Amino acid sequence: MKIVKWFFRLIFITLFVSISYYIVKIETERYESTGIALLQDLAKKQSMDLSSILMGQGSSTMQDSKILELYMRSHEMFQYIDHEYNLTKHYTSNDLDFAQKLYKETPLPFYRANQKNLLQKYNEDLMVLYDDPSGTLELTFIHTNPQTAQKILQSILKRAEDIINQFAKENARIALKFIEKQREKKRALFVQAIKKLIAYQNSHHTIDPSVDVQRKITILTDLETELVKSEVEYATKLKTFNPKSREVQMLKDNIENLRHSITRVKRELSGAKKGKELNANVFDFELLKSEMEFSKEVYRQTLINQEEVKIEVAQQSKHLIVVAKPTLADDYSYPNKLWDIFTILLVLFTLYSIMIAIISIIENHKD
Repeated sequence: MKIVKWFFRLIFITLFVSISYYIVKIETERYESTGIALLQDLAKKQSMDLSSILMGQGSSTMQDSKILELYMRSHEMFQYIDHEYNLTKHYTSNDLDFAQKLYKETPLPFYRANQKNLLQKYNEDLMVLYDDPSGTLELTFIHTNPQTAQKILQSILKRAEDIINQFAKENARIALKFIEKQREKKRALFVQAIKKLIAYQNSHHTIDPSVDVQRKITILTDLETELVKSEVEYATKLKTFNPKSREVQMLKDNIENLRHSITRVKRELSGAKKGKELNANVFDFELLKSEMEFSKEVYRQTLINQEEVKIEVAQQSKHLIVVAKPTLADDYSYPNKLWDIFTILLVLFTLYSIMIAIISIIENHKD
């Protein structure tokens, strides 16, 4: 059993030395560039009400930031960066060591230089962290060349800002098409309400029945006042004049005419149809007028919304403000040689201890 223990000890020592040699001498040294950006919508203030906080819903800024992160990690963004900086060539070149590079021809699927593995390598080199309290995005890109890492991160930020505005404009165009359809519908309703009002005015030969009612009420008041005066005068003259005298008869005829006029005006106010309520025409007219005013207000508001959406389509409202510009590394960040060697030592020592413990249990069991 001692031979077995020495054999395992030799294996673990060999593994430790080999991996340590790889970390110190062979593993590619890579540099990282880090930047901080803040996404802001200048078209409107972003807010989160109490209900959304209680329900755990994020603000639209957080939603846009998460969309940006997904796009930064997408195949489309990789193609854009690959076109500018030829990442495919970089990931298959000797700039990377044998364990990190991809190969055009290899039986191992994880090391094959296909689209899936290239995108995975790109995402391993790109780190995106969203900070909820500040609403900022911390971006990091890793490359064997510090200048290239900085330039790639700058390009990612610029491309991301253009894309998020394209998303916003496309949404605004969809909203604009919908509002334009609604505008035509609201306009048709507004025109229809105007036509109904005009038809009512033409059929009743009036501009505004309420004005006619007020005018007739004034006339009725004057007639009733004149009737009272005439009746008083008639009663007075009957005491001193002959009832058949011309003057008294004329006054009596005038009283009858006033009564007929009052009756006619009251009939007009009460409506032409029998049993129709007083001022029913005014009620119908005001109802049509209210419908017309409502349709007008809805149509006006639709026009306002249309103009606002047109502005959103035209302007670049969302900006990715760079809080901290991408840094230029003066020393490599990966590998962390001392930490990696210590980790490997700890892992191998743990595995070695387990194996020795198993061998010892087997020895004791035989005895």
